[in-house]
Amino acid sequence: MSQATLSGAPPVVAGEGQENRICHMPDAGWERWWVWASERVNPIVVKEIRQSLKSKQFTLSFGLTLIVAIAWTLLAISLMVPKIFYLPGGATLLTGFFCILCVPLLVIIPFSAFRSLTAETEDSTFELLSISALSSHQIIYGKMASACLQIVLYLSALAPCIVLTYLLRGISLFSILFLLGMTLLISVSETAVALLLAAVSRTRMVQTGASVLVLAGLVMAFFGWTALIVNEGLEDMGNPPREAMLGIFAFLTIVAVAISVVLRAAAAAIDFPSENHSTSLRWRILGLVSLFVFWMLMLLAVVEDRSVATAGILVSLFVFFMFIGGLVCGERGIISLRGQRTLPKTFLGRIMLTWFYPGAGLGYIYIVCIFGAVALMLSCFEVFYVWRLRPLSGNASITATGYLLFCYLVIYLGITRLAMLGLGKSLPARMLSSVAMLVVILLFSHLVPWMLVFILNDYRDFPYAAHQAFNIYLSVEEANDRLSIDIGLSILIVTLCASGIFGLNLLLCTRDIMLVRVALPPRLREEDGLDKPAPTAPIDPFAD
Repeated sequence: MSQATLSGAPPVVAGEGQENRICHMPDAGWERWWVWASERVNPIVVKEIRQSLKSKQFTLSFGLTLIVAIAWTLLAISLMVPKIFYLPGGATLLTGFFCILCVPLLVIIPFSAFRSLTAETEDSTFELLSISALSSHQIIYGKMASACLQIVLYLSALAPCIVLTYLLRGISLFSILFLLGMTLLISVSETAVALLLAAVSRTRMVQTGASVLVLAGLVMAFFGWTALIVNEGLEDMGNPPREAMLGIFAFLTIVAVAISVVLRAAAAAIDFPSENHSTSLRWRILGLVSLFVFWMLMLLAVVEDRSVATAGILVSLFVFFMFIGGLVCGERGIISLRGQRTLPKTFLGRIMLTWFYPGAGLGYIYIVCIFGAVALMLSCFEVFYVWRLRPLSGNASITATGYLLFCYLVIYLGITRLAMLGLGKSLPARMLSSVAMLVVILLFSHLVPWMLVFILNDYRDFPYAAHQAFNIYLSVEEANDRLSIDIGLSILIVTLCASGIFGLNLLLCTRDIMLVRVALPPRLREEDGLDKPAPTAPIDPFAD
């Protein structure tokens, strides 16, 4: 007889009191974190890891990497004997290991991730994934996690070889970690870009062209990085100064946010068009630009030639916004009723946050306003740091350059957006078509006036004049060189054109601005517990 029976206590049924461990969140903190992490490891991660590790491609590439690493170790050590006993030989051996490691990390793994996503369309399994409980974020991040796991496996395989190079002297631990970290960063960035190109390649013809483009880019990146390692040599960096460490940290943060933007864009490309992906993407782009401008202002505070550095930053941001703006101008602007339920409620919220919602017109205003704010900030920086030391007095000014670039952004993106209004919203690869149209407009506006003036001058060189007002390169170069009457007239011309094009685009995007928040249906409110029915009084059976 059990002790519980002797004491008179009721017996405990197996399983009673333990239902919370199955139906409810556990009480312990570490168990809660474990449940949260296991829920985030979606089935696509398990599927991709099993497929990649069991594939012949991984077996062959992993085995060849180990064989080549062992062969290089034996060959390099045999060639360095007997010098290896009294001379440092770690740098020579490490150079070969990095070249071996770059093959799977910079070529095989990114291209495998690209083919993994395109194969979903070719095998007609992408539609099944789209209608399943998996979201587009889980699909993209699952394939990215599978690629990162393969990177870890290759690193763990070559880790003993890399440790051997440190024991052979001639290379510091920081140098090894720095080059290894840069190789990993390039590999992860290439994988993210490959997934984005695979996500936008939905037809067979586009996939073929994208495959050639991705493979060519990966091979070029591999040869470029390995050539830099071999030609420059692995020099001992020692203990870098604080400025170098801060620069490395700044670069890592910018690349990390950029990878987040690329992966979010890839998730948006494979999701349904009626979903609201513009808000999250535009917030990430705003964060990326803000972070980049912050670190660039920190850099400008310590460099000597601030005018040249500021002009370089402005031009880089202009190219970035032209590309992003070209994609934004191709947005369909379709938002479902479920997406309209997330629109701002108040009038102030609509003024401040409507520009983050879908629509080519809203995206155009968003891009223009951000670049204008950045150009104004850099101009104020010049006023504070440069003008107090060197008056303007007819010299070059970053303010004129920034204003010109702002007007060009307004003009060319505005024309592209107006041209895209004539194309149907169901056009396949609409955003890529928008970028192609932007390139055509830029070539037409630059080459035609230049060729006409060149012919009229009997094929002789000619100085800058107002007829080249829409030529970005010549106008910016003239503004950086000196402030003259011709550049002043060009500024006036582009100002008038930018004002007209911006006003027309602002009028045409009123339909997107007038979208209002849609209330939640009563059935969904009842399911969410927002509308609870009023309790009814109990019926008295003894009442008359």
